[in-house]
Amino acid sequence: MEEVTAADLPSRVRRAAEDERLGAFQAVHRPRSADRRSRAWLVLLGLPGLVLLPFTIAFLLDGLGWASGLSLSLTVAYLGAAARVLVRDVLPGQGATTVHLFENGVVLSSWRAVTPFPWDAVTELRVSGVRAAATGAVTWRLTLSGRAGAEAEALLDGGVPGARELVETVSREVTGRVLPEYLSRVGTGGKVRLGPFSVTRQGIAKDGEYVPWENVDRVEIESGMVHVDRADRPAGLTAIAAEVPNAVAFGELTRRLRAAHDGARTDGTTGRTVGSVNG
Repeated sequence: MEEVTAADLPSRVRRAAEDERLGAFQAVHRPRSADRRSRAWLVLLGLPGLVLLPFTIAFLLDGLGWASGLSLSLTVAYLGAAARVLVRDVLPGQGATTVHLFENGVVLSSWRAVTPFPWDAVTELRVSGVRAAATGAVTWRLTLSGRAGAEAEALLDGGVPGARELVETVSREVTGRVLPEYLSRVGTGGKVRLGPFSVTRQGIAKDGEYVPWENVDRVEIESGMVHVDRADRPAGLTAIAAEVPNAVAFGELTRRLRAAHDGARTDGTTGRTVGSVNG
């Protein structure tokens, strides 16, 4: 993540963080990071194009000829290449969102809006990643929803150091706060709905298909998919991870419930439950 101090933060981001009491500033992650080579190429390509531009205009005003044609071709080539570097590698893009990480939450900011998210106020976190075939880097899509209808989305370039760590930090903080509520709800006989999945003390359901805990082999999140593998048949339950809010919390919830069921089943001869739903 980019090295930025609290003093470098835009005033509107700083005010939003102070109003929500997000605590100490920790790091910032911009949607795209322009390295020195990109800026150097921008200068090397843009400067000759700008120098040639007035000569090209003068030649064209004098009439078409080999000089005006050559000058026009070179100007278009230089300025076109510079524009490509500018848009692709330097400018973050209109509407692109920067993620500011604080001790007690995050602030997502773009040219249009600044949206603070204290950890305790986040209701849903959706994460998805797309791996680039050429580089292998993962571009992360992070969508946060909070109380009072607050919602914001950010694209995190996996090629920039710290992107994965930022996603893991946000996932860990949100999971640590929503998981106790999920465990309490299921422990008292309720149901937790996360996207297409419904979780109860008895098992998992999706699209009308129900799998009791004794038939759940494992639940894992891999390659942008959530898999619920069955022990009684090859086909299980699957969903796109981006469609499952708080997918990491879903995985931890199912792990604990399955462990609690296995513990109760193992010690069933004594009638005592070994596993605890809230453990």
